[in-house]
Amino acid sequence: MARTATVEPLQIRILLLPLIWGAFGIGEVLALNYLFGPVASNIPYPANDKPIGGSYLPVLFFNVAALVAVISFSLYSLGIWNIDFSSRKVRTDITALGIMFASGILVFYYAIFLFPLAGALVYFLATNIE
Repeated sequence: MARTATVEPLQIRILLLPLIWGAFGIGEVLALNYLFGPVASNIPYPANDKPIGGSYLPVLFFNVAALVAVISFSLYSLGIWNIDFSSRKVRTDITALGIMFASGILVFYYAIFLFPLAGALVYFLATNIE
C-alpha cells in the first residue's frame, strides 16, 4: 500500500507535463501575436519604429520568463524540485522573480517600470550572496 501512495502523486505530476508544455506553446503563440501583432501587417516597419526596444527585447523578456516557468513546472512535475511555499523566503523570491520579469517586459513601454526591475535585481543580489 505504501508504494501506491507514493506512485500515484508522481504519476499525476508526470501527466501534468503535456498540459504544461501545451499551455506554454499555445501561450507563446498568443503572446507573441499580441506583442508583435500579425506578422504580415508588420512588414515593412514604419520609419519611426524601434524594433530593438519596441518589440525584440520585450519578447526576449517574455520568452525567458515563460521558459523559466515551464522548466520549473516541469521539474516540479517530475518530482525533482519540491517547492515549499510555507517558507517566507521562497514566497518572496518567487514574487521578486515575477516582478522582475513583468517589469522587464513593461520597462520598454513605460520607463517607470525600471524602478521595480532594479529593485528586484538588487533584492536578488542582496539575499543570494553566500
